[in-house]
Amino acid sequence: MKNTYIRYSTLLILFLAFLSVTIAQQPEQFYFQREKLAPVAIKANLQNLRQQAVAKQWQFQVGYTAAMDMPITQLAGLKAPQNLEAEIQSQNQSAQQLMQFDEVEQAKFVKLYPNKLPHLLPPSPTATSLDWRKRGKVTPVRNQMNCGSCWAFATVGAYEGSYLIRNNTSLDVSEQAVLNCSGSGTCGGGWWAFNYMVSPGAPAEADYAYTANDKPCPSNLKNTYRAVAWGYVKNSSSIPSKAELKQALCTYGPLAVAVNVTPAFQAYTGGVFNENNNSGINHGVTLIGWDDAKNAWLIKNSWGTGWGSTCEYGSERGYMWISYNSNNIGYAAAWVRARSVFYILPANYEKLIIKPVFKPNQFKPIPIQPVPPKN
Repeated sequence: MKNTYIRYSTLLILFLAFLSVTIAQQPEQFYFQREKLAPVAIKANLQNLRQQAVAKQWQFQVGYTAAMDMPITQLAGLKAPQNLEAEIQSQNQSAQQLMQFDEVEQAKFVKLYPNKLPHLLPPSPTATSLDWRKRGKVTPVRNQMNCGSCWAFATVGAYEGSYLIRNNTSLDVSEQAVLNCSGSGTCGGGWWAFNYMVSPGAPAEADYAYTANDKPCPSNLKNTYRAVAWGYVKNSSSIPSKAELKQALCTYGPLAVAVNVTPAFQAYTGGVFNENNNSGINHGVTLIGWDDAKNAWLIKNSWGTGWGSTCEYGSERGYMWISYNSNNIGYAAAWVRARSVFYILPANYEKLIIKPVFKPNQFKPIPIQPVPPKN
């Protein structure tokens, strides 16, 4: 009986080891199979990127991702407002005022009902790593498809993370409503739409499904999900330091950040992305963690699961490790605080909310070379 138990235990260990290897190989097999059937132009593009990888000592792998089937102009639609610096100053001042109302009401609630709020103990910004996925505070990878609505997906990604942290409930917010109703952009590009999340708020995906196109905003949406406030990590558009971004990630949860997308980024399948092309910004993603051993940030993209890696957690692709100073990652980083479902904000709070107003031609590309952040 003892020998039989040992044999079964050994077989189980071998099976689990085989299974873990198989799961780890799945992303590589997925991209390998795609590349076998790739058009000639795609194969030539990948060959060129791999030659660059050797010459430039890149620490990441490239392959035939689903994102390579579309031009970068359709995938990367982040465009900053003309008056970005002034907006940042104004927005951060407004955020401070609005947050005070939330903090007062939260303190009242905690006094009446101790230990009822589901907030986790915040992670430490001095920790060597953080992955909000492992704390259950990141919603699944979405797909913006052939629409330059990354700005809407980064907005919603950060909001959904905050909602999970504050209310311990997963949700799927309608990016289509943000795209069509926020006034923050179109499929041709836009900027963070957090003002819309503050007021009037957005409906659920089930109430207004994503169709990846520009169309009139419906008048009967159920704007169920709202934010208290939002702001920028810094008081300028420059890239925050590692310490500032880590602190913001621990304080607020996932962040909306800008990055510079290139053909190499488009073809990323794993490893630490260290292209170091800091020629501008054109794309919005959700920052969800870091790893000092890799010297890299962890981001969630909005190009579906046919791009990127699992980044050593779960089986869902769509994530990237990106080197701390690569491709302007972190430019104009913004946080958002979702409303708590446990208490109501006072009427005076509603009077201070800035209503979003759409202004045509308010966006512009940003061909910048920010000063590298201080550690």
